[in-house]
Amino acid sequence: MATDRSESNKAAETFKELAEVEFDAASDIQTYVKKVKDLSKAFALELEFAAEDLENRLRSVDPASEEETGIVIARKAARVAKPAKRAAEAAREVGTNMSKVWGSLNTHFDAQMGGRKVREPKKKIDLES
Repeated sequence: MATDRSESNKAAETFKELAEVEFDAASDIQTYVKKVKDLSKAFALELEFAAEDLENRLRSVDPASEEETGIVIARKAARVAKPAKRAAEAAREVGTNMSKVWGSLNTHFDAQMGGRKVREPKKKIDLES
């Protein structure tokens, strides 16, 4: 139980840090994206391990009747664990999408962040004539 509490406190501290980010600078956004990405990676890993453990544990359950074979139990166990595996995939997707936030920021706000200069269009169209 002590481990659960320390993990819970660590998660609460991480969420508190995320809530305090003000997004005043690009470095704030980058820090936020990195923390969410790291958090989602850890969460996805935990969910993946939990799904595997759950499936293996359910595979070892004794059949309810003589008609249930080991294959039937294994299929049932896989069906039960499938949503947990999907949850792990969704958590990985969170990290992927947060990386896209940073990439999109660099693409669309590069000039404002002091990166490349805004280029002038080669050809100007006079709409008033």
